[in-house]
Amino acid sequence: MKKKIEFQLIKFGLIGLLNTAVDFGVFTLLTMTFRMDSTVSHIISYSCGVINSYFFNRSWTFKLKGKSHPVEFIKFVLVNLVSLGLSSLTLQYLETKAGFSVYLAKLGAIFCSLAINFAGSKLIVFKE
Repeated sequence: MKKKIEFQLIKFGLIGLLNTAVDFGVFTLLTMTFRMDSTVSHIISYSCGVINSYFFNRSWTFKLKGKSHPVEFIKFVLVNLVSLGLSSLTLQYLETKAGFSVYLAKLGAIFCSLAINFAGSKLIVFKE
């Protein structure tokens, strides 16, 4: 069981790297090619990363078969929103209260987000 969770966590991290590339690529395309506002571009590109994450984690990381359900996707989005909120608080705390540099604080926020997203995905969204 422990090996399975470790393997899923590695896959989850790899999908996270892919999501980051999707997010950054779409953002760059929208801002540089289409000259869209950066905030609008960020919302669209982040959403593309979340959608990518949902489908790859569902099929590859957690190996769910069958058709996905809207409720499952809504749970996934909610887990990601909670993760975004808590990782933002972590970033702020580490930078302003703990005295970390902004980059170390961001790294802490990334690990916080990874942990919350993985646990939420495994226990709430893609329950086996």
